[in-house]
Amino acid sequence: MPLFVFGQFESCDVDSTVKSIENIDYASFGDKKVQLDLYMPKKTGIYPGVILVHGGGWTSGTKLGFTQMAIDLAEKGYVVANIDYRLAAEAIFPGAVQDTKAAIRWLRANAKTYNINPNKIAGIGASAGGHLIAMAALTGHTNKFNGSSGNHDNVSGVLQATIIMGSGVDQVTRVKNAPDQYVKNCFIFFGGSFADKHEVYANASPINHISHNMTPILMLDGGQDKPGERYVDFRKKLDNHNVINEFKIIPDAKHGQWKKDRFRSAYTKAFDSFLKKHL
Repeated sequence: MPLFVFGQFESCDVDSTVKSIENIDYASFGDKKVQLDLYMPKKTGIYPGVILVHGGGWTSGTKLGFTQMAIDLAEKGYVVANIDYRLAAEAIFPGAVQDTKAAIRWLRANAKTYNINPNKIAGIGASAGGHLIAMAALTGHTNKFNGSSGNHDNVSGVLQATIIMGSGVDQVTRVKNAPDQYVKNCFIFFGGSFADKHEVYANASPINHISHNMTPILMLDGGQDKPGERYVDFRKKLDNHNVINEFKIIPDAKHGQWKKDRFRSAYTKAFDSFLKKHL
């Protein structure tokens, strides 16, 4: 694919309508730099921005798993930042939340460079990535979980819309309902057992950060992924705070199949419909 220089990075033609810039450093935490891949329409214009956050139980996965979804969204008219973040082996909670919030601020800080409307930025996350983007969205109006200074600290981290797929929003209830109150990836990411770290589990639960400041949120589940069960109390609390929220089911899909060719177009169609309504 032909390459051309875009600022200090090499930009690559993905197809006839989309170009990409890969491995951009968007934040630094000590010696660790975290990166994103940017996908954007070739056609001249100002576009909404989207932060895309992969899953993997906070312990695995990379942005490469969402490359095609990022391209699909760029084809629909969004500038998409498909991000990596520090996994639990590198940084326990709130490390990955700090990274996700930094990515939002980076995208807004660079809106003019990449033809983004800074007042129209949304976040989309799957599974653990949905947990991270929900945490970022619910605390975007504050400095909570912003982490170390130097990562566009004075830029707003507010999202105008949020979409989560198959994501845990109440880690306390999740672990309480698990055998022996133990969930391996929670133990790793939260730095210990619920008995020892119950305040961390509570602080890491999006349901405990809901306020009237939250912007519209869409919850998506596959038809074979316990549809709606994760969000019963979450949606009640959103309603109590007058937060616009929607829930949709993608028929027949299992957990993680948002990346599969068979289902991806249904997910991206749902994204686009929700974002067009709220951006």
